[in-house]
Amino acid sequence: MDKIVHFEIPADDVARAKKFYGSTFGWQLEDMEGMDYTIVRTVNVDDQQMPTEPGAINGGMMKRTPDTPSPVITINVDS
Repeated sequence: MDKIVHFEIPADDVARAKKFYGSTFGWQLEDMEGMDYTIVRTVNVDDQQMPTEPGAINGGMMKRTPDTPSPVITINVDS
């Protein structure tokens, strides 16, 4: 069965969204240097940056734009 492997949350106010998701869910948030993108870790990762808990997914957060007005869900498929 194909699985969800990544999510992205666009936000009008990224700082506010980071505060909300970090405090509400305890997610780890890390800004990517040189990019307007925040890595969102819902669980810890291994040396290859993959979630250490089976079935868990991590994602990202960025400024909402006309190209990305709503959340993005990435599903792993064979082709």
